[in-house]
Amino acid sequence: MNIEEALKIEYAYMGGEYDVAVVGAGHAGCEAAHACAKMGLKTVLFTLFLDSIANLPCNPSIGGTAKGQLVREIDALGGIMGKVADECCIQMRMLNRSKGPAVYSPRAQMDRSRYSSVMKSALEDMDNLEIRQGHITDLLTSKNAEGKETVCGVRTASGAVFKASAVVICSGTYMESITIRGEVIAQSGPDGLPRSEGLSRSLADLGIPMLRFKTGTPVRINSRQVDFDALTRQDGELDVPPFSYDREMNGAKVPQEQIPCWSLWTTPDTKEIISSNMDRSPLYSGVITGIGPRYCPSIEDKFMRFSDKERHQIFVEPMGKDTNEMYLQGFSTSLPEEVQVKMVHSLPGLSNAVIQRHAYAIEYDLVDPLSLKSSLESKIVDGLFTAGQVNGSSGYEEAAGQGIVAGINAALKLLGKEPMIIDRSQGYIGVLIDDLVTKGTQEPYRMMTSRAEYRLFLRQDNADRRLTPVAHKIGMVDDERFARYEEKQQLIEEEKERLAGVYLGPSPVMEEILASAGYVLPPSGISLMELVRRPNITYDMIAPLDKNRRELPDYVKYAVETDIKYEGYLKLELEKIEKFADMERRKLPENIDYEDIKGLRLEARQKLSKHRPENLGQASRISGVSPADISVLHVYLEMIKRNKNG
Repeated sequence: MNIEEALKIEYAYMGGEYDVAVVGAGHAGCEAAHACAKMGLKTVLFTLFLDSIANLPCNPSIGGTAKGQLVREIDALGGIMGKVADECCIQMRMLNRSKGPAVYSPRAQMDRSRYSSVMKSALEDMDNLEIRQGHITDLLTSKNAEGKETVCGVRTASGAVFKASAVVICSGTYMESITIRGEVIAQSGPDGLPRSEGLSRSLADLGIPMLRFKTGTPVRINSRQVDFDALTRQDGELDVPPFSYDREMNGAKVPQEQIPCWSLWTTPDTKEIISSNMDRSPLYSGVITGIGPRYCPSIEDKFMRFSDKERHQIFVEPMGKDTNEMYLQGFSTSLPEEVQVKMVHSLPGLSNAVIQRHAYAIEYDLVDPLSLKSSLESKIVDGLFTAGQVNGSSGYEEAAGQGIVAGINAALKLLGKEPMIIDRSQGYIGVLIDDLVTKGTQEPYRMMTSRAEYRLFLRQDNADRRLTPVAHKIGMVDDERFARYEEKQQLIEEEKERLAGVYLGPSPVMEEILASAGYVLPPSGISLMELVRRPNITYDMIAPLDKNRRELPDYVKYAVETDIKYEGYLKLELEKIEKFADMERRKLPENIDYEDIKGLRLEARQKLSKHRPENLGQASRISGVSPADISVLHVYLEMIKRNKNG
């Protein structure tokens, strides 16, 4: 349907003209709209319900293992999630401290309602951005000069037609969604909000392949009836840096008064209640047809899949400062409401707990991510971008990471510039997007540190070093912030150079410091850098030896110490990254006919023809394409190059 056809429908009217229309105001949509407006594009953001902008319908937290890295990368790119999370944080922790800096991951408990209102206010205050409550039912397209479907706008259920040169769909779990509790099925979005109807059909009619997934959320209880003496307390940490690099460089700290979280373990009664009611579980009765998340299963699925485990850990987390509502992380379920009550009452300290919101499973339509380019633009419809759970991911951070990329690339397309592609060596965002568009997914995709080949390089502390220059180049980071970034990097390099040039002879003070870390005094002089390089010796420990050091911010000292300790490993990592980058630079022509390339195996021809990889590196990551096939493609590209030059 094009603009003219849409305006002929009864009650239709022209609602407005924009450069970019963003559909859906979850975490992906907020980042996409923020990016487009920040880059000077006239942008409209549509949401089904204005008071649910940036809703946290599942767990009320931001960050976590691998997810904390994503948030810092979003901030390094000029995004908004980290700033809002810092403002709404009620507890902060750094996960994986025992495993080393490469996988340190910040995680913050959010004040749920405040996070939504702060995000809404921030977006409402932006130039170039309008926010509208509206139900988008149709994507409007027309044919371009090459005969390809091209975005020209969107249409609402009430008949309003909005012109747009690019559209970013961030529909989350709302498209044709249903919520399920036992035998009770409702046509609803998360938290009882309205669902999206019609848009999924509109996309499918354009030839976009669709999938159907399932996810869920746990019960919420009132804290007044919880016996906290039976639970294990988990306090926050005060030495964690904020998510936002701007706030960190300005000396901001995480809240010094933090609200505790709690944990408990399921009991034999919990297992018995679930086992005796499995015949009423939609997961196993066939009611749920969508594919659920492997890494975040429901509690009944945990007991069925891990039958050897007698118990599972549950985390009891506050939903905010001004509410008694608490969330049971790890206790999602789609069992009937009366069974949920028995399950909750079987848990330690929760025998009298009152459920304020029952758990549910939710099924929803989504786009097959294999139909997307690395820019998150559709291969089928020109000017259409998608981001977030509509692309098959799970999690707020994964959604926001895609949202900022989709928004930036929609803006760059309209500005006539090349897309911004973050590759696997630059960020977890690059790993996330590459996995989705190259390998696809058969279940809700969750980011994990193990998915990143270069995680030693992709640390949470150096996301600005990796991505802020990119953001400054495209206009997402202004000159003032970039100057502060450059000053930080200069301080880091100067201090490393100074430590390398200061040599000290053996002394009683040095002997004491080394002995405390399990070392003996060296027979001759040693540099301060060599001291810091040793395990168990920190930058701060050598302060008594370092008489001429100047006062430096904590984030500079941390970067200096980490760079020094991992210097050898990072050199090896950078060598691997350079080899990887060489493969990524070898572009494959869009119109390449794999059937005509002699030497490719049949399976490789089929997979390459289906996936249409953008470069040799991407082709190498497609299941069924062997190293021998990559060698054939390499030779083929060299032949093309010689023919062009010959």
